[in-house]
Amino acid sequence: YDRISKVGEKQRGAKRSCDSLVISLVMAGGGYDRISKVELSVSCSKLLDMDTFSKSDPFAVLYKESREGQKKIWIKLGRTEVIYDNLDPKFAKTFIVDYHFEEVQHYKVSIFDVDDKKHLDDLTKHDFLGEAFFTLADVVTAGSSLTKTLSSTAHKSCGFVHITGEEVEESKFDITMQLYSRKLDKKDFFGKSDPFVEISKAQEGGVFTVVYRSQPIMKTLDPNWGEFTITMQKLCSGDWDRTLKFSVFDWNRSGSHELIGSTTCSLRDVTLDRGGSVTQLELINSAIKAKKGRKYHNSGVLYFHHVRVIPTYSFVDYLRGGCEINLMVAIDFTGSNGRPSNPNSLHYNSPYKDNDYVSAIKSVATILADYDSDQQFPAFGFGARAPQFGGVSHCFPLNFNFDVPEVAGVQGILDAYHYTLSQVEFYGPTNFSSILDKAMEYAKPPSQNEQHYQILLIITDGVITDMEQTIGRIVKASNLPLSVVIVGVGAADFSAMEILDADDTPLVDRNGIKMSRDIVQFVPLRDFKTQGADFSLARETLAEIPGQFLSYMTQKGIKPNPVVSRPPRQDRLPQQQAPYPATAGTAPYATQQQLPYPQPPPPGGSAPYPTQSAPYPTQSAPYPSQPMPYPTGPQHSYPRTTQ
Repeated sequence: YDRISKVGEKQRGAKRSCDSLVISLVMAGGGYDRISKVELSVSCSKLLDMDTFSKSDPFAVLYKESREGQKKIWIKLGRTEVIYDNLDPKFAKTFIVDYHFEEVQHYKVSIFDVDDKKHLDDLTKHDFLGEAFFTLADVVTAGSSLTKTLSSTAHKSCGFVHITGEEVEESKFDITMQLYSRKLDKKDFFGKSDPFVEISKAQEGGVFTVVYRSQPIMKTLDPNWGEFTITMQKLCSGDWDRTLKFSVFDWNRSGSHELIGSTTCSLRDVTLDRGGSVTQLELINSAIKAKKGRKYHNSGVLYFHHVRVIPTYSFVDYLRGGCEINLMVAIDFTGSNGRPSNPNSLHYNSPYKDNDYVSAIKSVATILADYDSDQQFPAFGFGARAPQFGGVSHCFPLNFNFDVPEVAGVQGILDAYHYTLSQVEFYGPTNFSSILDKAMEYAKPPSQNEQHYQILLIITDGVITDMEQTIGRIVKASNLPLSVVIVGVGAADFSAMEILDADDTPLVDRNGIKMSRDIVQFVPLRDFKTQGADFSLARETLAEIPGQFLSYMTQKGIKPNPVVSRPPRQDRLPQQQAPYPATAGTAPYATQQQLPYPQPPPPGGSAPYPTQSAPYPTQSAPYPSQPMPYPTGPQHSYPRTTQ
């Protein structure tokens, strides 16, 4: 992908060819050359203090340089956690990047001070502390750590950023452990300590990098930090004998946390089924020990409880074992989009370029379609009204067939979308809860032998009005094999929608039930229009899917099945289905050459749709005929809400 970065029909086709090649290899049980990966850790020192009554609350954002034609652009790879009241933060969040010896790979790290906790990903709402530029080669050849001076046009001295890189060795294990301490030193004058534990791994040159930090337990000298899980790669880079440092601090609101004591050991030492025998270690504070001499014993004891090694599996392991990834699409037809005949409408079909809805469908659905074996996709709309609905419907099939709402392939989604534009009246409001109900019907719990996972793609132009009901549905859906990708189109203020993208704060419903895992990714399309929507949008929206998928399968104890052989994709495509009646200006994709069905007569003809003698399906056809533009039959249990 990095090497195919230009935008244009030819290049977009090349990217899709790249997709198909990789997916064909995966599905057939093949492989491809291994790429070296490097884990980047970030820390800072002497940052600017931007807060009046406390210290800055910094976080770091990593970018990679890419190109759009001859233009250089910066693509956001991710951000760290926030460390409050600290001018010398050591971030536990790391970044895994591909390393290509034959390329000069440029990166940028930007540091921000949090001003708006609810909108962490909107960088315009935070104070900019400085940035530094580097190449991956700089990090690889730096030895222990690469130090760069932070720069900013608004400030002369911004501090420093320290970047540590280490090659990732493949390790398919998770480590689960529970830590607790007893008889810690008292650090607070008027009360007990507020201890938290921090784990660091040794790097080359004796440098330690933070890999885990617990929450503080308030006012206790005997804390129990509870069980946690961390990948073996992150904990010790897959090395059983790597030195680990366990440090216990007394938390202070000012950010100047006091060291209570620390100790070192390896993962092997504390893992009983790997020959280890260590269950407890003394915490030592070298400064206090030097002061007290022989009178000093320790500053407390750290206990290791239930250290377990859990085999893990990759997303590809499940795909190779035959797991199906199924796509469902939902499109916003509310009045705020504007009438589709208006050139300013988000649904306007220009002969020169795709509208935002078509762009989102093509860029995201095209990637996901390659993982669906039958190529039949449920496609729905919401926020429109028509005579058939008896009012406004917040969940109706785009093909108007309530019994069989599936369409064939991505082109089928596009055809159904364009047909619907001419058949409904845009209305409102914008509600997601009914669409989520329908998605949960499709997301049936899988079994070990029959594995599947549902992805719901919602494309919308505005903020929803049923936020509480939507949060309740998402909390419920977090226990099902379902991920929700929301693409915002247009120029609306989507800041409220970021609440649903619960990367930092899990959603809680009205009954106090917390979501069991993160299942939502929200992305505004406008952020990627300058980067080439085909590539950048798809990457941003789908990046979290493998992690969400694995969290569900792990939660349910479902393992990958043995590798299965599948026929090439072209042998698994569905049979061509009959198209929708073409209406002038609504279906530019259905040309006479593409579809072997009669087209409408020219303007002034006697019938805008094929007559009875036309070779369209008769009574059983899922598409409407001229005298009855909507299918009849029994009413179905689709949520319908009138004005």
